[in-house]
Amino acid sequence: MNWLTAAIFLLLPVIAIIARRLGGSWYAPAAFFAAYWCVFGGLPLLASPISIAPAGMLFLAAACGAVLLGAWAAQRRQRAPATLGPPLSEPPKLRWFVGLCTLLGLAVVVLIVVSFALEGLPNIINLLAVVHRLAIERYAGTWQEPALARYLTAALYLGALLAGVMLGIRNTRATRWLAVAPFMPSVIITVLLTTKASLLIPLALAASSYLATSIAAGRPPRLNLKRAALLAGLVVGLAIAFVLVQMIRYASWSSGQPLAVVQLLWSDTFPYLAAFSIWFGHNAISASFHPSLGQYTLAGVFDLLHIHTRVAGLYTDQVIVNGAGYNIYTAFRGLVEDFTVPGALVFLALVGFGAEMAYQRVRSGNLRYAGLLAAFYAATLWSFVVDLFIYNTIVLAFLILIGYLVLAGKPTSKRAPAPQVST
Repeated sequence: MNWLTAAIFLLLPVIAIIARRLGGSWYAPAAFFAAYWCVFGGLPLLASPISIAPAGMLFLAAACGAVLLGAWAAQRRQRAPATLGPPLSEPPKLRWFVGLCTLLGLAVVVLIVVSFALEGLPNIINLLAVVHRLAIERYAGTWQEPALARYLTAALYLGALLAGVMLGIRNTRATRWLAVAPFMPSVIITVLLTTKASLLIPLALAASSYLATSIAAGRPPRLNLKRAALLAGLVVGLAIAFVLVQMIRYASWSSGQPLAVVQLLWSDTFPYLAAFSIWFGHNAISASFHPSLGQYTLAGVFDLLHIHTRVAGLYTDQVIVNGAGYNIYTAFRGLVEDFTVPGALVFLALVGFGAEMAYQRVRSGNLRYAGLLAAFYAATLWSFVVDLFIYNTIVLAFLILIGYLVLAGKPTSKRAPAPQVST
């Protein structure tokens, strides 16, 4: 561990506490962002197989400070709270849309299976062998999902977002069971393609829309012992599931042994901040002279408009971690490459400003802004990997969600902000 990096890290909890006091809740955007990076900045300090350079941690602290500055500016502009109104009602046809997204997600599964000619397998042993072969051909570039399947992936993401909205408004046993349905296609795709993101991204999207909607409903979730145990159980369950998926991918190879898979997952999970700090130390200054002006932050849009082709994967260059290439550099690398270091901090301040403005309206019961707030939460949850909105399917899912909530929202649904509690 680099002790200077550890000392700089202490700035993060200080910023988080200040943001919590100013925002009144840990769900206030600046507090949420800083608290998130207290966890995801602290874990690599303890578990990363490569050291984190001080410059990278210093930029992280500056990023949290920039979001706080933008949120503080928005708080200075906030309007008087709305008057008390009736509780939120479920948007029309919400459950039908959740079911439709689930069916479209299953259509993605069918397209993948048919395209790879999996029909007619006699037993599960052969299925596992085919999944192994599918992983080899996919990563070798000899097979990819059909174009229609890639487009319909937006339904997987939209279904997860709508499930979170449904839970945030009415968290009953029947609703919880229905909210599980949109994740069934994601689980199947995760097994077929052996890709962790196929499940993790929908989970992050559902969590983001659930948080935003529950705040609008006046019931922001509080972390108690039961919920902490459920969260820990979910993390452990996902870890075990991903170990099994990786064993299928590397079946018949030495790297498919349980211990080797665990070591590989460890190396894949924790170096993100160290990788960013290495890149930042060598390239931040040169990037300031040649900004790419959005080709990373808006990679999907640039690719769609034929301005710049989005590269396959995350970044083309890699760092070596335990003898293997690694190309996850957090969302901050794209911001710096696009806008320079000062420009990235200004961009984050604007994000903090916009997110705080949305948060104030959502907290007063205005569901129409919940999609925007959910977009901030989702981008934060995925920022340890890359900018979430480089994927056009996710952008499309959020545009549909925002439009749906705007059309479904009613001004009479506003109510005064609930008394702030420690959340």
